[in-house]
Amino acid sequence: LLLSDIAAAVKVPKEYMRKIFQMLTRGGLVTGRRGAGGGYRLARPAGEISLRDVVEAVEGSLPQYGCLHMRRHCELALSCPVQKAFEAARARMGEALQQSRLSDLTREVARNRREHSWLKVTA
Repeated sequence: LLLSDIAAAVKVPKEYMRKIFQMLTRGGLVTGRRGAGGGYRLARPAGEISLRDVVEAVEGSLPQYGCLHMRRHCELALSCPVQKAFEAARARMGEALQQSRLSDLTREVARNRREHSWLKVTA
């Protein structure tokens, strides 16, 4: 896929998309080739790439949820029920993202192909 086509399809500047794809490349999720016939492709099968892989490649890790004890001393920090709830939510989000595969998403896109004609789907 050409970076310019992807950027146009999702309506973001090409330079922004270039930075995203640089992170995806560093994360080992895509490979790029310059020049005529160049573009991007997945570095491994879509069924082996999870949304968690994508989030971690772009964000560095799953989002952290914190409370005030991170900014100031809090006597409840070690037994804070709010912090425990945040940690549980982060773990569940990680599990859900790990279970969602790019292959699942491509099948969904294929069902809605007319809306996503820019994306070549081989599900």
